[in-house]
Amino acid sequence: MKDDSYKAILKHADSHFAQVLAEQPANLQCGKGCSFCCHGLFGVAEADIAMIAEGLETLDGRTRRAVIGRAAKIMEEYAHPDLRDCGTGEKERFFKRTDAVACPNLSDFGECLIYESRPLICRTFGLPLRDGRRYIGDICDLNFRDASDAEKSSAAWDLQWEDVVGPEDEYTIPEAIMIAARIRGWL
Repeated sequence: MKDDSYKAILKHADSHFAQVLAEQPANLQCGKGCSFCCHGLFGVAEADIAMIAEGLETLDGRTRRAVIGRAAKIMEEYAHPDLRDCGTGEKERFFKRTDAVACPNLSDFGECLIYESRPLICRTFGLPLRDGRRYIGDICDLNFRDASDAEKSSAAWDLQWEDVVGPEDEYTIPEAIMIAARIRGWL
């Protein structure tokens, strides 16, 4: 029986990334302290809220409060809309004005403080994307720059391996942190 749980999907993403790294190390520049993909807000799924909560739980109280404080500041400073209730244009404008904002989980050393509990998109960023047989393209400007089409295709993360989510299931990491903080009583 196939395990379709969210943690199984995350495990599959980690396994796929590790396989690509083992097979094509020259095409992946990702590594500890590389935080290129940790800037700019983007959508994560509702299932990521529980994962983020698990990650925050592992932090010492002082660090957790700092992460929650950074998330609250982002929510306020950038007039964070409810992504589930706003239109495409409003979402695009919001993501554009936050395209340089650092993830609240990013340490001063460029490392993810909740790395083991990071969202799916964080686990697959840097890989080319495909949807079934249809190749979508590259996302990270640092990776696969000199790779062949065959290398890109074999490394591509298939969006069909993910759960289908709609606009009613879209959050940002700062928003997920604030929800987790309220649920766990950290506010």
